[in-house]
Amino acid sequence: MTKRLAISARIGLLAFAAAFGLMLAGGTAKAQQQMVVLELFTSQGCNSCPPADALMKDWEKLPGVLPLSLHVDYWDYLGWRDTFGKKGHTNRQQAYAQSFGSRQIYTPQAVVDGQFQAVGSNRGAVAAAIKAAEKEKRVTLQAKPVTEAGKTVWQIAVPAIAGWQGEAKLLLCEYDREHKVAIERGENTGQTLTYLNVARSWNDFGRWKGQAASYTVPDLGKVDWQQHGVVVMLQSLQGPILGAVDLRGAN
Repeated sequence: MTKRLAISARIGLLAFAAAFGLMLAGGTAKAQQQMVVLELFTSQGCNSCPPADALMKDWEKLPGVLPLSLHVDYWDYLGWRDTFGKKGHTNRQQAYAQSFGSRQIYTPQAVVDGQFQAVGSNRGAVAAAIKAAEKEKRVTLQAKPVTEAGKTVWQIAVPAIAGWQGEAKLLLCEYDREHKVAIERGENTGQTLTYLNVARSWNDFGRWKGQAASYTVPDLGKVDWQQHGVVVMLQSLQGPILGAVDLRGAN
């Protein structure tokens, strides 16, 4: 079910980043957990996916890398309905395919910072995609918890970037840190599979056009940081993730 694709970089974005110099502010990356985001499009119904799912443990160990499992719904017809599958994840993958100039989507696919892609089970290709993303300059998001009326809310500060032309969105993704699932039907029948950082909900809560701005994160309620995580991404409407901060690390 996989289609071997070479790692794809958006040359236009590379030129853009060089031209406009999106700088990572010194001394804040570790404290604020600025992350390279690896999105693994996977499915419990795909027998090519378990090796890619297993590799997530390795990517999670890399400093400054946040791997997320995005379960799609288009393999459900094979007899097992993915318990984490979302149509929105399928739509997100299709949007990436369009930005990469591809007509096809497949699992397992790794997309790193919305700019680089590789077959998710190909360790070398995914590692190369991560290294390519790490070389990109980034917008530093500052996350700060603030107490208002006895309630903790998060504020995200985005710096001004001179010369920015375009629009980006502030995205919030809540994820579960780990799940073990016994597969009862379909291609992975009889296997108990482990999934890390499973994306569960998304929220588009702001727009950015290059100006210095502050945004209030939608109410998260009481988050069990041992079991769950929250990442905020600044993502261009054209696809690339310009910056991301893991609130679990900033908490």
